[in-house]
Amino acid sequence: MGIIRQQTIKGTVVSYFGAILGFINTGILFPRILGADQIGLLNWLVAIATIATQFSSFGFNNVTARLFPYFRNENRNHNGYLFILFWVGMIGFILSLIAYFLLHPVAVSLYSNESPLYLNYLIYLIPLVFFTLFFNLFEGYNRVMYDAVSGTIYRDIVFKLINFCIILLFWKDILEFSQFVFLYVVAFCLPTVLLFLLLLKRGQISFASNLKFVTPKLRKSMVNVSLFGILNGLSDKLTANIDRIMIVSFIGLGANGIYATMANFGMLISMPSRTLKKIASTVIAEAWKRDDLATIGKVYSQSGLHQFMTGCLLFIGVWVNVENVFEIVPDKYIAGKYVMFFIGISHVIQMLSGISGVVIQASPKYRIQTLFMLIFGALVVVTNLIMIPVWGIVGAAAASLTASFIFNLMKYIFLWKTYGFQPINRKYLFVLGIALTSFYLGYLLPKMDWFVFDIIVRSTLVGGIYLLLTFFLKISNDFNEFVREKLGWR
Repeated sequence: MGIIRQQTIKGTVVSYFGAILGFINTGILFPRILGADQIGLLNWLVAIATIATQFSSFGFNNVTARLFPYFRNENRNHNGYLFILFWVGMIGFILSLIAYFLLHPVAVSLYSNESPLYLNYLIYLIPLVFFTLFFNLFEGYNRVMYDAVSGTIYRDIVFKLINFCIILLFWKDILEFSQFVFLYVVAFCLPTVLLFLLLLKRGQISFASNLKFVTPKLRKSMVNVSLFGILNGLSDKLTANIDRIMIVSFIGLGANGIYATMANFGMLISMPSRTLKKIASTVIAEAWKRDDLATIGKVYSQSGLHQFMTGCLLFIGVWVNVENVFEIVPDKYIAGKYVMFFIGISHVIQMLSGISGVVIQASPKYRIQTLFMLIFGALVVVTNLIMIPVWGIVGAAAASLTASFIFNLMKYIFLWKTYGFQPINRKYLFVLGIALTSFYLGYLLPKMDWFVFDIIVRSTLVGGIYLLLTFFLKISNDFNEFVREKLGWR
């Protein structure tokens, strides 16, 4: 648990520093400087590249997370694993490049009249797919080197710092929009280069092959995990991005820009869970290799409680300041108020489930995760088809919440019935009660004239009450020990 706690704390600090930068960029500057259709374009490009990458990677990140422990051997360059990883990526990219040129005429016919802005920037999908693909592959490899933080630094801080600079240059009319998009794409691709150089500096890059190590049995396992990984990864990324793509189809780029901007506020809640899942995947894979169910159950149980505690605190912190948010963004973004709410709740539900997906994916019954992901993907598509025409962008957010609840409930029931892992107890009800009490007291606080001061005071009040109640009700032994250690109490 030590390495999980250490990496999670470091990763959370980095993630929230990145979240502050992202908030400044996408929450303050983008809505004021870029048009909603321009924001929608950037999100559309990244969404398409993210989904395409899942095809290109052949699900190999799942192979890395699940089977790398069998390759691990520093003295033998991990038995040529990076050689396999690199060529899988290259073959996948070549296939995606062929698909791009085959589908390009279709895109031209679809968007030439209604959304010609797309056509000017379709070419950027090529570098976006290439560098996103290899960033994901190298970051997965870096994680099994027990480093879940460096990739987060490059993607959440370096990229956003550069993005901050170029949006200011665009604001000052030093850059045209086309130049801004070019530099945005360059900044998006840079973390891949930096991560590769870091691995090279550590001596963890070696393209020497050792194909003899891959026995028929191991090769069969890699193929099976890869095939199911394609479906898992595709469903995961599709469900995370399909709402943006469908909003563009049903409503347009402008609505997508509003949705993406307001959804970012809700996504702040899930920041701590990202690093936890990255480092926990390596630890859980090693535990499954040893058939150490006690460790797996302990990590799963503790992760659920602590993530739920964090998620509730962050959600009430965001929602109690919802009126202050609209002091920051232009008035037209008020239409996305309940996008924040539903997206925020869906992330709390994901955090409540802890690392359930990681546990299932690394288990001998990993194939069931594919079924769950396919159901999840189908739910997202169907609920969006039903709700977007009725409620617009709020319907897309409500669809995400509905699908997320069902998906995480399925994982919870499966782990409970199959392995006896049942982390939920009365402490979860106490956390919910603490959250509601803290929110209500913060809601009663009169609105102050200057919204910045109001955010500081309101957030301090809500956070202080929440943490004090959590400590005195002894919700988490780890949290109480951490507080006592920092305060010097014995």
